[in-house]
Amino acid sequence: MAKILLSTHFDPSRLVLEETLYHCANGYIGVRGCFEEAYPEGTRSVRGSYVNAFYDTHPISHPEKLYGFPETGERMLNVTDAQTIELTVDGESVRLEPGRFDRYERSLDSSLGISSRAFEWSSARGSRVAVEIRRLASLVRPELFAVGYALRALDRAVDVVVTSRLEGEVQNHFDESDPRLSGGAFKGLAVVAVEAEATAAGGELYVQSRTLAREASLGVLSLISVEASPPFRAEATRTATSASLAVAFRLDPGQGFAMTRKNIYVDSDRKGDVRKAAASSARSMAGLGFASLAAEQEAALSGRWSSADAEAEGDEDVSEALRFDLFELMQSAPADERSSVPAKGLSGEGYEGHYFWDAEIYMAPFYRHTDPPAARRMLVYRHSTLGGAREHARVMGQRRGAVFPWRTIAGRECSAYYPSGSAQYHINADIAYSCWKYYEATGDQAFLRDFGAELLFETGRAWVELGHKADGEFRIDAVTGPDEYACIVDNNYYTNAMARFNLLKALEARAILARRFPDALADIDRRIGLENGEEAGWEEAADLMYLPYDAARDITPQDDGFLRRGEWDFEGTPAADYPLLLSHHHLSLRRRQVCKQADAVLAHFLLPGAAAESTVRNSYAYYEKITTHDSSLSYAVFAAMAARLGDAQKAYRYFARTARLDLDDTQGNSKDGIHAANMGGTWLAIALGFGGLATDGGCPSFRPVLPELWRGLRFTIAFRGSTIRLRAARGGGGRVDASLALVSGPGLEVEIYGERRFLEKSLHVAG
Repeated sequence: MAKILLSTHFDPSRLVLEETLYHCANGYIGVRGCFEEAYPEGTRSVRGSYVNAFYDTHPISHPEKLYGFPETGERMLNVTDAQTIELTVDGESVRLEPGRFDRYERSLDSSLGISSRAFEWSSARGSRVAVEIRRLASLVRPELFAVGYALRALDRAVDVVVTSRLEGEVQNHFDESDPRLSGGAFKGLAVVAVEAEATAAGGELYVQSRTLAREASLGVLSLISVEASPPFRAEATRTATSASLAVAFRLDPGQGFAMTRKNIYVDSDRKGDVRKAAASSARSMAGLGFASLAAEQEAALSGRWSSADAEAEGDEDVSEALRFDLFELMQSAPADERSSVPAKGLSGEGYEGHYFWDAEIYMAPFYRHTDPPAARRMLVYRHSTLGGAREHARVMGQRRGAVFPWRTIAGRECSAYYPSGSAQYHINADIAYSCWKYYEATGDQAFLRDFGAELLFETGRAWVELGHKADGEFRIDAVTGPDEYACIVDNNYYTNAMARFNLLKALEARAILARRFPDALADIDRRIGLENGEEAGWEEAADLMYLPYDAARDITPQDDGFLRRGEWDFEGTPAADYPLLLSHHHLSLRRRQVCKQADAVLAHFLLPGAAAESTVRNSYAYYEKITTHDSSLSYAVFAAMAARLGDAQKAYRYFARTARLDLDDTQGNSKDGIHAANMGGTWLAIALGFGGLATDGGCPSFRPVLPELWRGLRFTIAFRGSTIRLRAARGGGGRVDASLALVSGPGLEVEIYGERRFLEKSLHVAG
């Protein structure tokens, strides 16, 4: 067993954080790690269950509304709660309170994909029972959240009642003081049907709800089967919003009870008739107990770990955190093409379940090199929302092309604060970048033909209207780059450099389709209304793209005015003021040289070779001094870039914070959900940073470096149908040697430390 999390100390103050850390998810459903029974009195909880892309809409209120401000928001819903299993022993309700339990253990196993909890509890009259609960969100059956519940009488006979409840009266959580959470109460579901039935083997519960605005349906069917027990009596009850099944029995000393609860979630957006779909799913898993479901889960994860595992040899803390982060990314991979990866995965309600640019820039690299089908699903989802992106472009004043919304679920812009929302036009280039990198890594011609090319064309053509020519240069004004402390600026370097990449790859995609799929190219052109001469405009804009440069400092200015701004008083800023967005007015931040996160440094990382090496090094040193890392996205980029620049020790200092951000609750808000993009950044720093992985030009290349603490580094990547494993280890004279093994697939050309070789089985190169 690979227990990546283990707690033997019960601390009520940590339970809301542990709800995030011990959550179960599979890309379709996510269930926070709340207790089945009640918490101790006064303990904080965010009790939540979520279905990816199942949302409702709500009006956005603007005290001073101007043209184009979004009027309708989208919010992922906290849905029907299938976690509750209440236990009474000799008429007393079981809950974990000081003095009432002896043994306590909680764990998360990344090889089994199971979150477990075990404890021994004593009643007021001295009866003791041992309870063990295991949970999983099936990676084989995306609609399934299963619970294995077992208990045993320890010292004396006890009368027991185990009550499973399915609760439809739920609402979303909020925090008025934190802009990263919703600031107001929201209830998006109304219960429309409740069923409850006791059977000889246990019983069935069903709750069906409907969203209040969209009138979409959600059905949750709970199948309860008693697998080991003395004679029992089952009784089903229901209210207007909930269904319950109580199983009563008597246990003699040493006697046990075991029950499996299979909770099936189906939504009408995907399945239409949810009651019929739930029943069909139930039939497909009839007779499967928790042990069978756990075996399926272990087999599925074995395959995933074989392609995704990574290790920093000699550094137990980082390796533990790395495995946790990679497991969470596996849990977050979208299960279908109707969804992507929310900023908090499916572990909490931070950012309302919206998808951002994080998915394409920080998470997609992990998926395209370890689980390419998941990366493809993310991009096909973006393609499915092109209609909304085109409408958004028209609202933003452009007559052609698409402008993707900054934050969304179904495709409409949901950001009410445009300076750090819709003004971040770089999301167009981020999606285009991810498209091209997926194609580069997989050679997926069908994707380029059916989805990728259209995405590249529609994002690319938007830049031509957004920018303008002046003094022989193509300039893009009034945008916001990744650094949200510098809003509405002219010629943000990241935006301009990525827009240029977008335009060049759109032209390259056109050339590929013209050679291989001319009919498909003609069809796309007709569909998007491509006008004569547009291609020439793309090429001209790319050729003339203005990229800010300060010759005196030999650095990349973040934007036209950045270097003219005043300095921020870092020495006089108390630690309690961070993150600065919660303690300082945005205008105060915008007037100073203070960065929330990597911006120009990120551009240099994503586009190697676009600037001189001296400029990249000088820029890194300049921005390192003024970046607060108030965004969780920042540490990974600074780690990866330091590794690429050869400073493995500095890279390690940043990387350690990246890897353990949620485990250590570094930013104090992991209770609201995991930082999924930061976890993607962990892998990015490992593979593209310390591993030196690059795929430009269709040949995977490696240039590994190691910090002093590591004996070695290993990770696996998929590239164009082949699976390659890298192991870097310390050689003589302080050098780092690299070994590559072809795990599966055809042989291919690779590059190590600048030396081009053909990989058939394995090879070793001294650093």
